[in-house]
Amino acid sequence: MKAAVVIMQYDYGIKERGYSYEYINVYLPLCRVLGENNVKLFDYYSEYRNSGKAAMNRKLEEFVAAEHPDIVVFCLFEEEFSPDTLTRIRDKTKTAAYFIDDPWRRDYAEYWRPFFHYSTTPDYYTYMNYLSAGKKNIIYSPFGFNSDIYKKSDVPKKYDVTFVGGYSPFRRWVLARLKKEGINAAVFGRGWGSEWVSQEKMVQIFNESRINLNLSNSISFDYRFLISSLGSFKDLKQLYLLKKNKEQLKGRHYEINGCGGFQLSYYVPGLNLAYEIDREIAVYEDIDSLAAEIIFFLNNGDLRNRIADAGYERSLKDHTAEGYMKKLIEQIVLPNG
Repeated sequence: MKAAVVIMQYDYGIKERGYSYEYINVYLPLCRVLGENNVKLFDYYSEYRNSGKAAMNRKLEEFVAAEHPDIVVFCLFEEEFSPDTLTRIRDKTKTAAYFIDDPWRRDYAEYWRPFFHYSTTPDYYTYMNYLSAGKKNIIYSPFGFNSDIYKKSDVPKKYDVTFVGGYSPFRRWVLARLKKEGINAAVFGRGWGSEWVSQEKMVQIFNESRINLNLSNSISFDYRFLISSLGSFKDLKQLYLLKKNKEQLKGRHYEINGCGGFQLSYYVPGLNLAYEIDREIAVYEDIDSLAAEIIFFLNNGDLRNRIADAGYERSLKDHTAEGYMKKLIEQIVLPNG
């Protein structure tokens, strides 16, 4: 079987930022499933930026015609594709849209789904809503993690508490509250004014941390947070531009556990389906209790290690990206299987 993957190869199309999520968790795992020679990559965003929308769409059709894939998997971003192009490709081979954030980009996903034979969602409850609404050919495909990249290593713990992720006003507020309570988390990621973290460094941090925080980056209506943002032009600008109004499971949930790291996360519906809470992952009740929970787990290393080990084993068993890509292909090739 031969597949084509139409994705943004680099993170937001910027080579200096490293490979994109979809390159790491869709393209590379598909290569493992089908064989590297049987998976062809089309970096649509580089073509779009270099040649423009019309030329990119034309080159995409030429690419599909030349490769004759049995299936084409797309990861959409904004409005780079022409509906006519997608329709003509759909008429020639099986196509699937791999959606990453449709729980909060519903209108966007609903517009593009009809141009593909199949489409995915990473969110279980969104999936169930699609089924109850009578939508066809929807595949539940959680994020998972690339087990060739996110690995457990036997290294000493360097940090008590870390957070790896991009700056957001809400995350800034949460970390500032922790600092006032004597918890100085080491913070890494875009927008914090700290060093750029490579993928290799991120995996190292997960392994070297006693507690890996996973903090929400969606809109919060906690009045204390909103008041704190009034004095920051940066925060007000980000809040104005932020489109994410619903939280969801993220790749980070799987990646931290896939490295064998202990994870203390916000709760989101569906997390309990991926990991058993209190046995495979820890969840803080609310922002007001977060500091106390951090101190509890810092003082209870044996419990912390048992949870981390159980989360790691569950990740390898159920949540590898390769496993999810294998299921995706099977559901498309054998839809009644």
